Amino acid sequence: MDYPFSDQAEKAVLGTMMIEDEAVLVGCATLSDEDFFVDANRQVFKAIFNLHNKKTPVDITTVTDELINTNELENVGGVSFLATLIDGVLKSNMDYYISILKDKTNLRNLIKLFEKELNDLEKNGVGDVAEYLNEIEKEVLTITRNRRVGEFKSTQDIVKVLQEKFFRGSHNKNKVKGVMSGFYDLDKMTNGWQPGDLIILAARPSMGKSTLALNFAVNAARYSKVPVAFFSLEMTAEQLVERIVSFTAHVQLKKIRTLEFDDDDLVKFEDGAKKVSNLPIYIDDTPGARLSDVQAKTRKLKSLRSDLGLIVIDYLGLITTGGKYKNDRQQEVAEISRTLKALAREVNVPIIVLSQLSRQAEQRKGDDKRPILADLRDSGAIEQDADMVLFIYREDYYSNEKEEKEKPQVKAEILLSKNRQGPTGIVDVMFAKQYTEFNNINNK
Repeated sequence: MDYPFSDQAEKAVLGTMMIEDEAVLVGCATLSDEDFFVDANRQVFKAIFNLHNKKTPVDITTVTDELINTNELENVGGVSFLATLIDGVLKSNMDYYISILKDKTNLRNLIKLFEKELNDLEKNGVGDVAEYLNEIEKEVLTITRNRRVGEFKSTQDIVKVLQEKFFRGSHNKNKVKGVMSGFYDLDKMTNGWQPGDLIILAARPSMGKSTLALNFAVNAARYSKVPVAFFSLEMTAEQLVERIVSFTAHVQLKKIRTLEFDDDDLVKFEDGAKKVSNLPIYIDDTPGARLSDVQAKTRKLKSLRSDLGLIVIDYLGLITTGGKYKNDRQQEVAEISRTLKALAREVNVPIIVLSQLSRQAEQRKGDDKRPILADLRDSGAIEQDADMVLFIYREDYYSNEKEEKEKPQVKAEILLSKNRQGPTGIVDVMFAKQYTEFNNINNK
């Protein structure tokens, strides 16, 4: 197969680099020898690159000397070839020609990838199709990420960006740099959810971890105004949206499910539904999702919404690796944990993953049933890979008093037990059972 290239663009870039100092800086910062398909052009670029690294001025004379030192001058066509490179060069077209080279390089790499995969298919076939497609998608994404050419930025441009950030921050009551959780004291400790972080949210069943995760998702979309991906492996998308509308409109969830509205409820419901429909939240409710599915769907959404700000996965216990670890759940959870951390860094988006706790907290002697890191279920790798670990604790959960159990609102605690980049501590919040919503105490 003939690989795509542009001899004209390659020569134009080299010629400009030999007559303009700034072009040398730009070319050496954004190009590599693989961007030059023609061998003679590639050797000239290597000579220029070597001169730049040695802090030697680049011109036709120094490039000639460098090619003599590497025994490549005759191979490229001698001094006369170098002279043709600088003949008729237009300096202003440097960026344009570099973009052509990058496009050709990406096309060649894609063709080589598909040729390799086709040969492998013919020789070895495919085992796990989903895993195979996931790996191809990852490699294609790596190639396509290189299609934009980086540019130098002046300190003047950077200072303008910092000034804009400072201006926005001065109007931000909480001064949170990351994606906001919506809980002020928590955001003070975390500075918001940070790109690339893996956050574990764990609690005993019925403690409210799905509710809190949904609150985090809505608050991120509402206050930080970023798209949110929500993988719901247990509840349907309709059930999730019912909950969101319930706490947004302050209409009891049971009324939404039974459709027992009065006129006041209907007005609030319609207003809440309108607000929710405008939130950039994307829900995937595929049950029993495999790890490769989560990766593929995340990459696809990231490619469609480059401003993706948060990913929530409810929950870790329902993710599988496709039968890879049939008899060792701990090893499987360890791989899932490592892969999700790698995925968070790859797409540069914080990922909140829900997890269950073991019964150890309930079996501990004494009255304090607050969970600790050792209570994380299935694998110590979860704690190791996580940048943050959050727990939920509600005293009413362990109460034997009927009156306490039936309170519409109860106090709860969000325990930040691990925070790789900051302090740990306890955040007091309120849990409104009728709306399935966690709130700041006193709405401060």
